[in-house]
Formats: sequence, C-alpha cells, structure tokens
Amino acid sequence: MLKYIIKRTLWMIPTLIGVLIILFSLTYLMPGDPASVMLGPRATPELIAELNSRLHLDRSMPVRLGYYLLDIVKGDLGTSVWSGHKVRSLIAEALPHTVLLAVTSLGIAAFIGILLGAFAAIRRDSPVGGVVTIVSLLGVAMPDFVAALLLMLLFCVQIPILPALGAGAEGNVADIVVHLILPATALGIGWVGYLSRLMRESMLDVLDSDYIRTARAFAVPKGSIVYRYALKNAVIPSISVIGLGVGKLLGGAVFVEIIFSRPGLGKLIVDAVYARDFPVVQGGILVATVLFVLANLIADISYAFVDPRIQYQ
Repeated sequence: MLKYIIKRTLWMIPTLIGVLIILFSLTYLMPGDPASVMLGPRATPELIAELNSRLHLDRSMPVRLGYYLLDIVKGDLGTSVWSGHKVRSLIAEALPHTVLLAVTSLGIAAFIGILLGAFAAIRRDSPVGGVVTIVSLLGVAMPDFVAALLLMLLFCVQIPILPALGAGAEGNVADIVVHLILPATALGIGWVGYLSRLMRESMLDVLDSDYIRTARAFAVPKGSIVYRYALKNAVIPSISVIGLGVGKLLGGAVFVEIIFSRPGLGKLIVDAVYARDFPVVQGGILVATVLFVLANLIADISYAFVDPRIQYQ
C-alpha cells in the first residue's frame, strides 16, 4: 500500500508543474501591457512602473519564472493589485466557505445517490425502481445554477422558510447550517442523479455475477447478499468518481456562491477576474487545482483500500 501511495503522490507533481506554467503564462496571454491592463483607467506612468517592479514584469521571462516559482515554494501567492492585501490571506478567508459547501454537497450526493442507486437495482422490476431512475436522470440533466434559482424561488420567495443570501453569522453553527441547506442541495442535486445511475448499473452487474448466484443457491439470506457481498463491490466505481466530483463541485460552486452571495473561493476568483486582479486569480486557481488533485489522490487511496487488487495493478 505504501508503494502505491508514493506512486500516486508522485503523479501529482507533473500536474502541478503544468498548472504553474499555465498560470505564469496568463500575463503573456493578455493583449497589450500587463500592468496597464490590470490597472485599467487609473493607470499612470508611476503606477505602471511600480506594478512592473512589484510583479517583476520588467524582467526577462526566465527571471520572472524563477521569481514566481520561488515565491510559490515560500508560500507567497503575491499581493492583490487593488486591495493591497496578501493573496494568501484573502484565500484563507474564502476557502473554508467553499470547502464546507463542497464537502457538504458531496456528502449529501454520495449518501443519497448510493442509496437510491442500490435501491433501484434491488427493485429493478418494480415501479419504484423506475421512478428512482427517472428522478436520477432529471438530476443529471439539471445544471447547478438552475437548481439554485429554482430552490431560491421556492424556499425563499414562495415559501420563505430559508435564507437566500450569505453564509451565516460567524461562530453561530445553527445559522451557518441553515444558510448551507439551499446552496449544498443545489450543488449536490446533479451528483445525486449521476451517482445513483452509476450505482444502479454497478449493482445490477454485481447482482448478476456468478458468486451472487452461488450465494443464493446456498440459501444465504437476501440481506446478507445485498449488504455484505454486493454493496461493497458495487460501490467501488462510485468511490473513484467521487474524487473527480470535487472538480465539478468547485466549478459549480462559482455559480452557486454568486447566486447565494456566499464569500467563497469561486466568488473571490470571479470578482478578481472582473477587477483584473491577476495575482488573486492565479492564487485562487492554484489552490483550487491543489484541492482537486488532493481529492483525487484520496479517492485513489480509498479505492485501493476497498479493492486490494488495485495495489498490484
């Protein structure tokens, strides 16, 4: 297992290096002078010269790349062009909100989706199984932002029982949970449908396998067959997909955080794009990428724990 973990960890390095190079190239992809683009209408020769010096834009590309990588290694993500705050501190304030939203959404989606998929497979020939299949397809087809708007319209306008905006008062757990219900539900609806569909197909394959038929021939109780033998093997594909789901959830969190005015990482990046604050954009995308890569690493390790054959393949 240790060898497998080391191997998967080493595969993270090329991905992160590629992302760093792309982020570094952002200033070269901008038309015109990068400092003038970032400063916009308030650009003056003095401010342009100061920003060029601060961001090393007046140096050659190899020197700038060296400064950029050295700052990343030291944990310095730069300084916001507009607010003057350290990008690291801005991300530290926004990141917990996004992580809480993504983890909650993924937890809800995994729990409900896996249960629905397993139930639909067990009751494959019943009307209930067909209803679950239709509901899962609707969940897959519904975009995150559409679900967010519909939930807001229903539970904030038509039946005003839940708050529409904000992330709740800091330190007030109950208020934070209440403000999290609608965003987490909107973000997780699509993955409920996707995981239930995946779980249903995987469960059907397992239930039709030879060792399940052998267990039935030996009169093993149906509950033991389903929960002790079939469910454990059928859930393996869902575990690997959950890791990939973090990337989609981080992308969907951008729209959900904007709709519900949650101060998360997605909203921070979007606001920085509108303000042309490229140090914040670079730092936010880098942190989001690291989260995505770590989530996939954890999913791969969990996959190997559930199915030991992975370690040898």
